[in-house]
Amino acid sequence: MLIATSCAPDSRGEEIERLEMRLSGWSSLDVVIDAEGDGTYKDSEPHPDGTKGGFKLTRAELLELLAKLQPYRKQAMPFSEESAMRFIEQVCPKGVPNVTDAGAFYVRWQSVDDDVHYLADFGCDHERLADRNGELREIVEGLPVPSAR
Repeated sequence: MLIATSCAPDSRGEEIERLEMRLSGWSSLDVVIDAEGDGTYKDSEPHPDGTKGGFKLTRAELLELLAKLQPYRKQAMPFSEESAMRFIEQVCPKGVPNVTDAGAFYVRWQSVDDDVHYLADFGCDHERLADRNGELREIVEGLPVPSAR
């Protein structure tokens, strides 16, 4: 996907050029949205080939999406191969309740001056973080993606 030349500002006024999200669990949904609100998705269901398609967000919808994600962006870390590997290798801390196969949410914000990402493992401390996990699922389910509903 090409990066758009004009950009959508997030709530900090920074220009977001590309937003990537993944909701995983028994299946996975990958979403990419550019600064113009043009989005693509790839759902792993139905197996074996899944489904893919596109959608368009209005400027207001894109700004609303960025605003919903803003609390998680504040917790994001700079993207690098090292930080991506930390996410892949991350385990729930010892003594913290953990459920396997609960899924996760990943988001990456890319701009001219910034490239950060955030991962929420839905199985780690799932009872205490149930509200957060539900909010993240609702963000994805609110997208105009047939498979997200």
